[in-house]
Amino acid sequence: MDLRHPPNLLIPRTMKSSNNEKLLSGPADGGAPLRKNYWQCFTARGFRVVMFVLLSSLAGLSCDSFLDVEPVDRIDAPSFFSTDQELLIGMNGVYAAQRSIYGSGTIYNIIEGRSDNTGLDHTDQAERVEIDIFAEVPGNLLLDITWAAMYNCINLANTVIVRGPDADGDAALIARIVGEAKFVRAFTYYHMVNLWGGTPLRVAPTEDFEETAIARSSEAEVYDQIVRDLTEAAAVLPETYDGSSGHEVGRATNSAALTLLGKVELQRGNAGAATAALRQVVSRHSLLSDYGMIHSPGNDNSAESIFEVSFNPANQTGLFRQHFIPQSVAVELGIVAGGSTREILFPFVTQDLIDAFDDPNDLRIPHTFGTVEGREPGGYITKFIDTSAESDGADVNLVLLRHADVLLSLAESLGEGGEAYALINEVRSRAGLADIGPDTPGSFMEKLMKERRLEFAFEMHRWFDLVRLPEAQTIAIMNAQLGAQQTTFQRITNYNGPTSFSLTPERLVYPIPQLEIDISGGVVTQNPGH
Repeated sequence: MDLRHPPNLLIPRTMKSSNNEKLLSGPADGGAPLRKNYWQCFTARGFRVVMFVLLSSLAGLSCDSFLDVEPVDRIDAPSFFSTDQELLIGMNGVYAAQRSIYGSGTIYNIIEGRSDNTGLDHTDQAERVEIDIFAEVPGNLLLDITWAAMYNCINLANTVIVRGPDADGDAALIARIVGEAKFVRAFTYYHMVNLWGGTPLRVAPTEDFEETAIARSSEAEVYDQIVRDLTEAAAVLPETYDGSSGHEVGRATNSAALTLLGKVELQRGNAGAATAALRQVVSRHSLLSDYGMIHSPGNDNSAESIFEVSFNPANQTGLFRQHFIPQSVAVELGIVAGGSTREILFPFVTQDLIDAFDDPNDLRIPHTFGTVEGREPGGYITKFIDTSAESDGADVNLVLLRHADVLLSLAESLGEGGEAYALINEVRSRAGLADIGPDTPGSFMEKLMKERRLEFAFEMHRWFDLVRLPEAQTIAIMNAQLGAQQTTFQRITNYNGPTSFSLTPERLVYPIPQLEIDISGGVVTQNPGH
């Protein structure tokens, strides 16, 4: 069985008591524990093979009653998804798979860790160092894990999308569920195409080994599918949910689909299409008055939030699970006595980002980073931290789309002008900063990109913003940062000779996992330069 692209769901058959509650719970409820919940999968052929082996091994037994026992703990996907309620359970599995992508720091390291906002402190984890200095190899474990988790999520979404039209029940509910699956699939491909370039475009459930050998599509083809999914999702998703079931918080909405569509169109250079999508959303949400409340525990799914991945300590620790130190650890690492001892060990905040916050009155500073004595270059991330969390869990959702992003993305799509500056200044006003305009030093894009960098620091936007710039500008920005990080690796130089890093155009995308290439028999090809 190809565990990278599990083909179908194994859904628990028993629907009693607490199991029923977990299966019917929505994305914000968490469902079953996710450390082991990739919603294991099975093919129709694999089912027949296993049954043949099992029955053959039992052929010599005379206990008919044993052979007559029907499995009660699970059911294979081909006989599932026949009703709208079963489809809803399957969609909750898609959200669970999406949560598994963001449930640890792996995805964070390969997106935000790629940017000029963060660097790595001294670490013995070669995979993280490779990413930080643009020296990844095709077998990088962090990349392999993320690739597999993303295709697992896509495959589960594909199952809901393909099986949905044949399900019995409320037609409007079925259409909505399929729309949710298309949104999640589009979001996952949006991340993949920006990290790896063109990828194998799978839009149907993978049900056999042979089906994994799909050649890579072009970036344009992947983007076309993303736009198609989001357009179709927006047509059937509600603006809000009535909350009558108690399990609707955290589900994809029409606003989420349109917001992501606007960002996708910006990423591919279609400013007019981006404007059209974002204008439909801009009046639906509002900024919170306090920037510090956006990522605060207990303030999930706020008026500013458009889409977020839900966590709670009972089912899945939050984004920075492995970056926290236990509360029992002393303050030997320089963390201020009397404060939380659950601070982030890595990555660190670059001096370049600290310097970018050039107005000391910026109200976002204390909610973005703090300083620790003895740290290089002197900052640690405070955003997302749950100071009340237990030593192995955190209860802060990951906000992927919020209203400030709509404002600044719409400003970018409009281009320099009074309306664009008004949108930017709405964000700046919340941060306690004065308005800017055409007379403010710098080009419009420089001012806009700086505002995005400060507003969304560490929220996995910066790298995607950088690659949207002209290629030469992106490379110049990152090479300047890589030069500043040379001192971080001084001890390597002391033992192994001079060390230098630089970004070249082919390194703007990650290498395709070697396992993907090998299993495909060479049908999947490697990115140039890797």
